[in-house]
Amino acid sequence: MQKLFRSLEIIGRGTFGVVHKGLYDSQTVAVKVLDFGDKKTKVSMERMKNDFVKEVGIWKNLDHPNVTKMIGATMSMKTDLKHKNKKSKTESDFCIVSEYLKGGSLRSYLEKNRKKRLPLKIVIQFALDIAKGLSYLHSEKIIHRDVKPENMLMDEKNSIKLADFGESVVEPLYMKSGEVGTLGYMAPEVLSRKPYSHKCDVYAFGICLWEIQCCDMAFTYDLENIPSDIYKELRPSIPLDCPRSLAGLIERCWNTDPSKRPEMKDVVVELEKIGIADGLQTNSEDREAALIDAGSLVVRRVRINFNDVFDRRLLIEASRIPVTSYDPRCSEDRTTSSSGKFS
Repeated sequence: MQKLFRSLEIIGRGTFGVVHKGLYDSQTVAVKVLDFGDKKTKVSMERMKNDFVKEVGIWKNLDHPNVTKMIGATMSMKTDLKHKNKKSKTESDFCIVSEYLKGGSLRSYLEKNRKKRLPLKIVIQFALDIAKGLSYLHSEKIIHRDVKPENMLMDEKNSIKLADFGESVVEPLYMKSGEVGTLGYMAPEVLSRKPYSHKCDVYAFGICLWEIQCCDMAFTYDLENIPSDIYKELRPSIPLDCPRSLAGLIERCWNTDPSKRPEMKDVVVELEKIGIADGLQTNSEDREAALIDAGSLVVRRVRINFNDVFDRRLLIEASRIPVTSYDPRCSEDRTTSSSGKFS
């Protein structure tokens, strides 16, 4: 029997969804609720329903320490309407329930430390978490297509997990062209509406790695009206004090030519070598992670054990969603603005 979900607070909003922190069966969870918007039509609602089914179909089978865990999904969520955080009139009953990560997004972490530079150890550890998550997705033939710090969540030990698979697709033998993702992280071939592959995620990773290294945003100006032939050459300047090995990796990842970008599995190996060369501990099974106190830069050490198993009691069996009829190659891409979105 379906139980009652109680919303504690809204922790995120976007163009197509609202994210609630809440309680279900006494456990804290994150619930992404589809929002049809004020100008909903029968066509738009059907398309959003199909996108919802697609996201569930991709996310439900993912299992990796650096990917957020999906708990369940439903098209008829029962909500505690007596609570102060009522659903808006445009929110639907289409919900995806996932583990709640109290550390917030990588974006918010970088903003808190914006006037500082993170120790190289932290940079490598964050980069490894992201690279391992992406390498896993690519091994499963999945392209994330919206890799950015806003879609990377941190647990209480500052381990990073990839989130938001609303734009993700299963990589076919061919890929339809189409603009999808967020400007600034969007690979040039995607913006130019040329055929692309999982290497578009590698490009976005390169931008993210620069942002982690510099603790800043790569682009702080509007990219919306910049011609594609100019956009493809835009890159932030790599600081002179960035280690040469790391700078070289960043440049290879954001290479304009997708064929010259490395595979994410090779990025993992290279980051581990950089860590070893600098005397850093990078064992992901039981590693030491330095947690930064944003106010004083005091570093303390903790032990992280990725063998801890998240309570995976299902809200609703995700398999109830009829995903077998979906063919990702038949789905049209959505166009997004430089401001990004949550879908």
